[in-house]
Amino acid sequence: MKKKKWKPFLIASIAVLLIASIGIGIYAFLSDGDTANNRTTIGGVTTDIPEKFTPPDDIKPGDVITKDVKIRNTGKDDCYVRVRSLFSDSDMEKYCTVNYNTTDFTYNKNDGYYYYKKVLKKGETTPSLFTTVTISKNIPQDEIRKFDIIVYQESYQSYGFDSYQAAWDHYHRNQKN
Repeated sequence: MKKKKWKPFLIASIAVLLIASIGIGIYAFLSDGDTANNRTTIGGVTTDIPEKFTPPDDIKPGDVITKDVKIRNTGKDDCYVRVRSLFSDSDMEKYCTVNYNTTDFTYNKNDGYYYYKKVLKKGETTPSLFTTVTISKNIPQDEIRKFDIIVYQESYQSYGFDSYQAAWDHYHRNQKN
């Protein structure tokens, strides 16, 4: 009789060991793997507009208003920039001439931006997009109104692109997706 008491205990012990072995094997199979530490960083493209402008108190026909507009790269990476300027008063825009810098910038009439042709390196500033706005001599004094020229700029990383056209084409393709 003594021999029969240990048989159920032995069978139960073997069953527990068998289940534990299977569980450990499954855990080992599921938890096995390689790890890789991939670092992804966000680009550091940051720009601003250091503008020199003192609005005149009184605008007269023939006045030349000084407004010096440049773009500065304040980020940690090189970039391409594009700039857009808009008049707050379209009637006054008809009577103004802006001396845009078409040597360093190129105008795209499809989107209204002036594209800086070179890479704007970290810490650098572009040449002036424009420096003066001339009021026509032919505008009647009673039609002159105060106005603003709003300057808006965007920047895009230069890494991986060999020209400003390639960078901005890439930007436009990604905007459609």
